[in-house]
Amino acid sequence: NVNLFFDDKVLNGFMGAGGNATGIDDFNGDNFDHTGLGFIGGGNINCGSGATRPIEVRPVPQGTPRWGSEWKKAAAKYFNRSCSVAIQGACQSYRGNYLDLDPTYRDAYGLPLLRMTFDRHENEHKMSVYVTNKAAEIGKAMGASKMNVNPRTGKYTIVPYQSTHNTGGTVMGADPNTSVVNKYLQSWDVHNVFAISAGAFPQNGGYNPTGTVGALTFQALEAIKTKYLKRPGALV
Repeated sequence: NVNLFFDDKVLNGFMGAGGNATGIDDFNGDNFDHTGLGFIGGGNINCGSGATRPIEVRPVPQGTPRWGSEWKKAAAKYFNRSCSVAIQGACQSYRGNYLDLDPTYRDAYGLPLLRMTFDRHENEHKMSVYVTNKAAEIGKAMGASKMNVNPRTGKYTIVPYQSTHNTGGTVMGADPNTSVVNKYLQSWDVHNVFAISAGAFPQNGGYNPTGTVGALTFQALEAIKTKYLKRPGALV
């Protein structure tokens, strides 16, 4: 994302809501020329006021001390004079990103926990730098006095909040050898198990998956109602 700081504008970000952002798709998917960029995919760019809270949200310009009187002055000054231009970028599917059963850690019932092995690749790093720089151009046009430009280029870490719209794990496909569920989100192995979730996605695009999950849910429920209940078994 790109954090914007204004010396001459009061934005009242605490009055906002998560759904009032404005987004553009100019640099998402195949909507732009990728010639010479060295990556595929892209991301949506959005800006809005998300009901910022004074304890949770304390943005300060880069170079501000991390504590002390100068930090306090900057936090107080820019709480109501800052906003963010955010990017939600795509992440491609890689064989080295997978879920398996943890060989060491178990839950309260003695069952192995789910273990995630994941990292971004050079494609995602290049995409993030490119699209984040486009977001910075938007911030400059908005008249920001200062900007923090924050592309994702390092190793993946789950520590800072990024998104709770997780995808993958029960991938949908046409071949039971390379997927977990069929197009109706029905398990290839156990016909009365339907895994209706964003787990069906092989990767994450430049959007939250919610709308597509809703469409897949309607498709699965229609198949259950009109086909499966009449004759239980594999639908494909």
